[in-house]
Amino acid sequence: MPRYLVEEFYNADQDEFVNYASNGSELELLFPLSSVGFTQSSIDIVQDYSMVSYCCETIAPFISVVNFGYEKKDRIHLYFRITCTSTDTPSLQQELFYFSEVISQELKIYDDIHVISFWDTISEYEDSFSKRVFHFPDLINGYWANLINQGHQEIASEYHTSPTKYFNKLYRTYPEQSYLFWRSPLSKDFKDPLYFSTENWIIPPRTNLTGALKLYSGIEHTTKLEPAEKVLYNGLLALVTDTAAVYFRQSEQLLHSIRCTTFLLAQRHSPAPEQHLTDIITQDTGVQGHLFKDDDTLRRKAATFTRTVKIDKEQITYQLSELGDIIIASYKDFKYVFFSDNSMSFEQIKDLNKFLYPAYAKTQNIIEASITGDCKWPELDDDKFEELCYDILYCDPRFDSNTIQKMGNSRSRDGGRDIVIKTRLAPGRQQELYIFQCKYFSTRTSLSAAKLPNAANVIMQYGAHGYGVFTTTVIDATLYDMLDAFVKNGHLYNYYCWSKYELERFLNRHQLIKRKYFTP
Repeated sequence: MPRYLVEEFYNADQDEFVNYASNGSELELLFPLSSVGFTQSSIDIVQDYSMVSYCCETIAPFISVVNFGYEKKDRIHLYFRITCTSTDTPSLQQELFYFSEVISQELKIYDDIHVISFWDTISEYEDSFSKRVFHFPDLINGYWANLINQGHQEIASEYHTSPTKYFNKLYRTYPEQSYLFWRSPLSKDFKDPLYFSTENWIIPPRTNLTGALKLYSGIEHTTKLEPAEKVLYNGLLALVTDTAAVYFRQSEQLLHSIRCTTFLLAQRHSPAPEQHLTDIITQDTGVQGHLFKDDDTLRRKAATFTRTVKIDKEQITYQLSELGDIIIASYKDFKYVFFSDNSMSFEQIKDLNKFLYPAYAKTQNIIEASITGDCKWPELDDDKFEELCYDILYCDPRFDSNTIQKMGNSRSRDGGRDIVIKTRLAPGRQQELYIFQCKYFSTRTSLSAAKLPNAANVIMQYGAHGYGVFTTTVIDATLYDMLDAFVKNGHLYNYYCWSKYELERFLNRHQLIKRKYFTP
């Protein structure tokens, strides 16, 4: 396959090129990124990416692209390679010859005026990035990556008297760049918005994640993403699926990305931006005046404000690719893509298993105990059952045991109240009164709303915030419907229902109470 270095195309056999191109043969065109790896100046590198992008986009109408990518020649010099066939050989040849002379400045047909015009055109081309659709978006990503991470700093310090003014103007136009992100270039193959940094990607809610992965990282549609479990181990977050286990070492970058999303991107892309705005905390950072200076308020500077983001880390979920090389973090309606090389070794996985096993074994024992063994309800009667319910509430951490009251015996005139109790006192929250009724049945039946005809009156008469029922049988749907209606209509804040199933699960885990009321 014939290969052509674009900067040397003026030396190529032009008849041979025309013959190859006109016959539909595949050609390899290599465009030089001469500064990459050879300069400390990000400005030079940025200029190379812009120049190569302009050249490639200019010839795009005259070729059919087979594939493209980066390639190192002699293991040193970086090129952008396009493998293609020609669809308009005369136009392609003319553009390549022009590029060859102005890039190399080996001027035979063209002159210095053409060189100046070439670079002026590229400058105008850069100003049009946000309006263009690109055939080769990778080059634009290379441009932004180098410009944002170092190029802007060089430009501001070398060409502007006030770097602060330069960045203020820049961030008004591209606010995401203040977080070192840039918006993806529009591609002819993918027009959904996404944001890149050198560390990770931000995927807005309506953007096709699979399509983005395929276009920008070469990952096919067959890549399977599985929900990952989170484990804090050895001071690091470990993510585990059925096929992979990795350390997630980019937690700080994830939080940085979420802050960018909350402050800037949610307003543009989220269908429900208000869910992000609630995370923003504004604080007055004005200097506190001295207590004993009467005139201090006159000299005090105007108050300034800072904004921070409250991030609920428990809401962050993760997915892993089958090999663990791709990590997708999700927070609210945005996704964050990371590429990982931190897969755990087999020895580390064994150590993690050893770390997890004791807790797993104990929770397994709790589960087994919960579903093992029935309660011999006929051994109880009405009064004994009320005593059992009293003990359960007395031990319940949601309630203040000092406030519990058992209202007489089961047959006494208690106004429909068997047990009353208040919730535990908490800062900023008042105690709430709960009324519980205990219904013991020795025969197979169900507890329906019809068997609690005075429930609404009891709740309203005593001003209860909550209501609960204990029973030795199953609970009918009509009772749940009635209590749901009480909550919906504002008569109740909450309710608890303990059927025989909830009671047996609880008692199987709390054997001290169970042994008090039932024979082994």
